[in-house]
Amino acid sequence: MDKFDQAIVSLLNQNARLSLAQIGRDIGLSRTSVAERLQRLEETGTIAGYTIKTKRKDQPGTVNAYFQMTFSPFKLDRITRYITEIPEIQSCRALSGEIDLIAYVEAESMERLNQIRNKLQQLPDLQRLLTCPVLEDVK
Repeated sequence: MDKFDQAIVSLLNQNARLSLAQIGRDIGLSRTSVAERLQRLEETGTIAGYTIKTKRKDQPGTVNAYFQMTFSPFKLDRITRYITEIPEIQSCRALSGEIDLIAYVEAESMERLNQIRNKLQQLPDLQRLLTCPVLEDVK
């Protein structure tokens, strides 16, 4: 990815609804060049999809948390199936270091968050599970 591709991805991360013409104006390329680059970024998987963000503040009762998990041994292929079966898990990342996985969860209630935690506790080879509830959104 060159600087133009990086700029396109950065702009779309901020607002996925930007027009090709607007992106082109912002980074100094023609609409056609932006379209070609965007198509290549999609084909190579750099851009895997487009989404929207909804405001959660108008949904009282929503509980957000991060779950940090450590396994011994850590075998991601054994765990992936379980993680993908929990729809409230918005993202899950494999890490290097003391923590093997971190999952971000948006649940409808504290009760549901606890159910998810209980489900995660059943993961094979889990050694440690730390729950970090989100207190406030900063960005």
